[in-house]
Amino acid sequence: MHLEVAGDLSTASFLSALRRFIGYRGIPSEMHSDNAKNFSGARNELKALYDMLNKPLSYSVISKELSQQGIKWQFIPPRAPNFGGLWEAAVRSVKTALKKVVGLHKLSYEDFTTLLVQITVTLNSRPLSPLSDDPTEFEALTPAHFLIGSVMKALPESNLTNIPTNRLDHYKQTQHMF
Repeated sequence: MHLEVAGDLSTASFLSALRRFIGYRGIPSEMHSDNAKNFSGARNELKALYDMLNKPLSYSVISKELSQQGIKWQFIPPRAPNFGGLWEAAVRSVKTALKKVVGLHKLSYEDFTTLLVQITVTLNSRPLSPLSDDPTEFEALTPAHFLIGSVMKALPESNLTNIPTNRLDHYKQTQHMF
C-alpha cells in the first residue's frame, strides 16, 4: 500500500500525487480505482499523452521510451466498492485509524503526511503468513516484502501513552496520535 496526500479532489492534484508515487515507486503497470472524476480525468489526460506519443510521427528516442511506459487503468463499477476487494479494505483501515487517532484535531500538511506514512508502514508491516514452517522462526511475510523485498524499518518510538497530551510538544503530540 502507498498513500499520498492530495490537496483536493481535482485531476491536477491527483496527477501531482501520481507523479510523487512514480518518483518513489516507479511506473505501475496497472492502476485500479473507483470512478471519481479526478481519476477518470487523470486517465483521460494520461491516455491522450500516451496516444500522442504512439503516433507514427513520434520517432524520437524519448517518445519511444515514454510510450513503452503506458499505464493500463481499470475502473471498478460505479458505486461498487466491494469490487475493490483488498485495497478497499485497506482504505477502510486507513480511514478508521485516521478517524480514531486524529478526530477533530487540525493537522498541518507536514504532520498529516508524516502520520499517513507511519500508518502506511504499519499496514505494510502486518503479517500475512509465516515465512517458515519452523515454530521457533517468528518472521512473517508482510506486504512490505512485495514492495521492497524485506520488512519495513521505522525509528523507535517513545511510549507517550501515560503522558497527558497538553504536556507534550507539537511533534510529540503528533507521535502520540500515531
